[in-house]
Amino acid sequence: MRGVDHQPTPEERDLFAKASPITTQHQGDLHPYLPIPLPTDPTTLTGLLAPPELAAEPAYPRLLSGGIVGLATSQYLDQNERTTALHVLATVPGIEYRGTTSDLAGRAGLAFRVFADASTTTLIIDPATGELLAAQERIAAPRPGLFSSVLILQRSHTDADGVPPEPIRSVSAVHTR
Repeated sequence: MRGVDHQPTPEERDLFAKASPITTQHQGDLHPYLPIPLPTDPTTLTGLLAPPELAAEPAYPRLLSGGIVGLATSQYLDQNERTTALHVLATVPGIEYRGTTSDLAGRAGLAFRVFADASTTTLIIDPATGELLAAQERIAAPRPGLFSSVLILQRSHTDADGVPPEPIRSVSAVHTR
């Protein structure tokens, strides 16, 4: 599809900041992606994100990285939960660290790439907070192209009284082998 690889110009990036914010308040019947509280053990969280019985399948790395994206886009993760999710990401079979890059909004992040089952998934992580900034999945065959793209411009949450908590500025380093 023409234009899929277009990278925004600085003028186009300014449109992100000028966009009107949309706040959605959910109460009652909205359920999180995974049960709360999330497990603090990466192995347990891995089992919730992708069925362990599929670990030998070619698509397993794609399922696991997709689970991380689903988790990060559907519920707020505190610093400990982000750290656990990053530990899971570090264990994805075939994951590659690709250095620093910028997302479509021009924010610098750490790029991680997963090749699995004829697709390439790229995740961009904020190096200061460990939050997911963006993710893209591209399919190589039989019809190549962009399959999905996620760009998180801002996220926040409130406690029971509706007051947003102070943001967390850093996260523990994650080491891979």
